Amino acid sequence: MLAERTFGGLAVATMVILAMIACTPIVRRGGDSAGAGAGGTTETGGMTGSGGETETGGTTETGGTTETGGTTETGGEIGTGGVIEIDAGVATGGVAGTSGLGTGGRTTILGGLGGTTSTVCGVATTYGWASTQALVDPVSDSSHSLVGIKAPTVVRYNDRYHVFATVVDKAGKLSMQYMSFADWVNAPMATADYLDNNPDFAGERSQPQVFYFTPKKTWYLISQASGPSYSTNSDITMASDWSKPAPFYSAMPAIVKSNAGTGGIGWTDFWIICDGTNCHMFFTNQLGYVFRAQTSAGSFPNGFGEPVLVVYPGSDGKDRTQNSYWREGARIYKVKSGGYVMTVEGYGSGGRYIGVWSATALDGKWSPLADAEANPFASANNGNASFAGAQWTKDVSHGELIRDGYDETMTIDNCNMRYFYAGKDPFSAAKEEPYPWKLGLLVRSQ
Repeated sequence: MLAERTFGGLAVATMVILAMIACTPIVRRGGDSAGAGAGGTTETGGMTGSGGETETGGTTETGGTTETGGTTETGGEIGTGGVIEIDAGVATGGVAGTSGLGTGGRTTILGGLGGTTSTVCGVATTYGWASTQALVDPVSDSSHSLVGIKAPTVVRYNDRYHVFATVVDKAGKLSMQYMSFADWVNAPMATADYLDNNPDFAGERSQPQVFYFTPKKTWYLISQASGPSYSTNSDITMASDWSKPAPFYSAMPAIVKSNAGTGGIGWTDFWIICDGTNCHMFFTNQLGYVFRAQTSAGSFPNGFGEPVLVVYPGSDGKDRTQNSYWREGARIYKVKSGGYVMTVEGYGSGGRYIGVWSATALDGKWSPLADAEANPFASANNGNASFAGAQWTKDVSHGELIRDGYDETMTIDNCNMRYFYAGKDPFSAAKEEPYPWKLGLLVRSQ
């Protein structure tokens, strides 16, 4: 059963920006003179640079029909400051096109949501982001009355983004859905395909991770019910063809039980990453513990042994309160320039946020980089993220860094860092789950 997605809550300003920048990545700086950039005093709807038949300036990027002063960027209501960037709170370009993240502020952050070019490199201890409005709303049909969509996993394959996510209905039941789209601008209209229409996925199942396991030339979909499971498929686009989930463990490991706490969640949010020799499974328990289990790449998906503790309260030498525990969503990536990073969700006083840790090897020591609510990896508070238009969420809940590939190595390009995340309406009357979660995109700006 498929459900057609509508524009939902996507803000008009964001849709205008997406439509105008979707196809062609552009890297420009503002404040340049006419014929060299966007937002110059003679290029943003001015007398000499606005919509002339041949435009003003050079022959490549200065005043052409898709550049500054042309028919699509005349410095009107959108202006040249917001067309390239996504900080539409001040994205009208201002008097000279230099407002906020407009041209003349920082270097170009977003050269079109397809390319999403970030000019910031390096694994750091401080981060900044620019966020779109919500791109994906929960979509209901006759058998799914949904209120939220969260915990997305995404790969780029065959010129399309393929997204699996957790969805929650009005009764709080969790299940999963699949969608694909050619570009981020198309995400609001993507078709939803519910995995529980497959009898093998009946019941509650959530927290997906998808990747292509190169040694077996097979797609793997990791999910959870009472514990971690995997399904396989030869074609990622065929949601109905995923195999029946098979468990990685026959019972909860002893170390997980001993750290579960009274009434706590023993283990959740399972994540697989392989380094060529071994495959590693990371997961959390919502009490500040991150675990890792291991098997050989040749044995995968079988052979995971007793997990070990990676991060736990006090392991970093900090006296953390319950509000600063690492709760869920440990996501581990190989950094293209070297080393590994781990993102984990915390529950802060101002909303959910993401912390980041680093290691030189998957079985090595993990050290905190930006690991506090006051200095997070990604947050909707503390000035960490700016928004295109009104701030639609106060939460950054776990999602996925957009990978530089789709295989089991989980490689990211640290010079093009984007984060597909879940946020909820800060004005919602809901006091507990199910919350009205939606999905948006962060692009690194600092």
